[in-house]
Amino acid sequence: MIRNKQFHQLVQFGISGVAGFLVDAGIVALCTKTVGTRPIPAQAVAFSVAVTVTWLINRHWTFAEHASDRWLHEWIRYVAANSIGAAVNNGVYVILVLTFIVFSKDPVLAVAAGSLAGLGFNFTSSKLVVFKPRRVTQSTIPYIQDSK
Repeated sequence: MIRNKQFHQLVQFGISGVAGFLVDAGIVALCTKTVGTRPIPAQAVAFSVAVTVTWLINRHWTFAEHASDRWLHEWIRYVAANSIGAAVNNGVYVILVLTFIVFSKDPVLAVAAGSLAGLGFNFTSSKLVVFKPRRVTQSTIPYIQDSK
């Protein structure tokens, strides 16, 4: 049962990532082709919006039962985790392209490997750090007055 739930969450997380990619790519295209923004500032804007979109989807769908009432702190943790995940993604890509000839000849394979590494890192950190299950304590149990 737990494995099935984790797989279901991973699929939902992946769908959220696709939505984030579409938002990211759409904003970059809009900014660079229509507005005339340079690619780096366009990506900075696009990443900010895309990471917020994926956070909202994951907060309300993938990990809804673990969403925090402290949404700003949760969003900050999510952005930080996904920024590290982006570094993992790009790091794997660079290492593979610079180390193995097969990846330097076909860098799309390195993109795929980096994307999978980033997905794995982001899913794990989101599940264990950002949307971690709350511990049940005396203060989280509703007070029920004994009526005698």
